[in-house]
Amino acid sequence: MSGAEKRPPAAAKRSPTALKRSPGAFNGPALLQAVVTAARAGGGRELVGVYLHGSWCLGGFDPRVSDLDYVIVVRHGLKQAAKLALMQATMRLAWPLAPVKGLEFHVLTLAATRHFSHPCAFDLHFSPLHLAAYRGDPAAYVAGMHGVDPDLAAHLTVLKACGQVLCGPAIAATFGPVPVAAYWASVMADVEDASAAIVTDPVYVTLNLCRSLAFQATGRVMGKAAGGEWGLATLPEWGDVIATALAGYRGRGGGKLAASRLMAFATFALRTLRRGPSPAATPLPD
Repeated sequence: MSGAEKRPPAAAKRSPTALKRSPGAFNGPALLQAVVTAARAGGGRELVGVYLHGSWCLGGFDPRVSDLDYVIVVRHGLKQAAKLALMQATMRLAWPLAPVKGLEFHVLTLAATRHFSHPCAFDLHFSPLHLAAYRGDPAAYVAGMHGVDPDLAAHLTVLKACGQVLCGPAIAATFGPVPVAAYWASVMADVEDASAAIVTDPVYVTLNLCRSLAFQATGRVMGKAAGGEWGLATLPEWGDVIATALAGYRGRGGGKLAASRLMAFATFALRTLRRGPSPAATPLPD
């Protein structure tokens, strides 16, 4: 992010402010159309395309617990007026239709997507964590929200593995390869606080560790639910921890485990992950 913009701690990234709306009112097709309309309002002739990633594409999307993640690709960096137009249209058209955890998107230039460099540069970023800053001073927000984001290595890896095109050219024509080393660095940065965070956020942290372990072993990019299922099948000694997290993720309660048991799983997972990805974890062919 920009020099004045600090990355939020991992725990904060996991817990964006929920929107006050009923998940029963969620209308996916209408939201996706609104996202495209807002991107066109801001991008104009600079717009290349809009691409989904995250839980929507990984099969674990639930409007009660998910956000909608996407990337807007433009030919060149947007001017201030265009960024304001994009944010205004997003707030007016897409934000009221968003799932409970809102929207998160990056604006990237075509040069950044075709020729990935870690950490990846972005032209604009928005998430629910930034809502107050945007509403407090929209002009200052769009002027300052640019820079680099290490998380984009993970986002773009997911996008290339299973992303969806809302508008624009095919993913293979728009996004170049993301090195496994960059993806792995992003993964490890995301789990670095797992030993402490698993006690306060056991569902997210447990399943995030599972999908990281699954990629390490198989090279497959998975969502949280699929990672949990992999963990149940592969790590039976931790079945109680993983099954409880999966039940919680799916809205079935799941019960509560002792903090010592949760921390033991996190310690095991981090020790394993620090060995690095296996040879199976290679980039998808382009």
